[in-house]
Amino acid sequence: MASLSARMITALKTAIRREERTSAIYEEKARLATNEKIKAVLESLAKQEMVHARKLQKALEKGDISTIGNKKTSAASIQALSLKNDDIRSMGAQQDLARVIERAIKAEETSFAFYRSLSTISKGLDIGELFSRLADEELKHKARLEAVRARL
Repeated sequence: MASLSARMITALKTAIRREERTSAIYEEKARLATNEKIKAVLESLAKQEMVHARKLQKALEKGDISTIGNKKTSAASIQALSLKNDDIRSMGAQQDLARVIERAIKAEETSFAFYRSLSTISKGLDIGELFSRLADEELKHKARLEAVRARL
């Protein structure tokens, strides 16, 4: 079994931390929400983000993601991976629900782009399929949040 590159391990760990932090912020904002429907959406998203974190953690621990080493992945493509956490940090600082939702939409967009990049780099591998599914789930989260925004 080939070993996983340090950059990919870092990318996975970063993604796990981001999912956990996003979940915590969604939970915090759900506790503060007075609108029951919005509260329910935020609680649901918090749970789903933790599912993402567990999937990523399992993939990291399982070791089968080392098959990424079997694919010719350019160092430049892995180096180009970036994940901005500014949207998550600013979402946590917000008290206004409309701004929380806006920041959450941006966070989901950023997560989608990150997972899509990971999916492209590891295309054809099991982990690539996981990243692709996570990217799709982040788009669904974004759509749910946009529906909430439309009702505000």
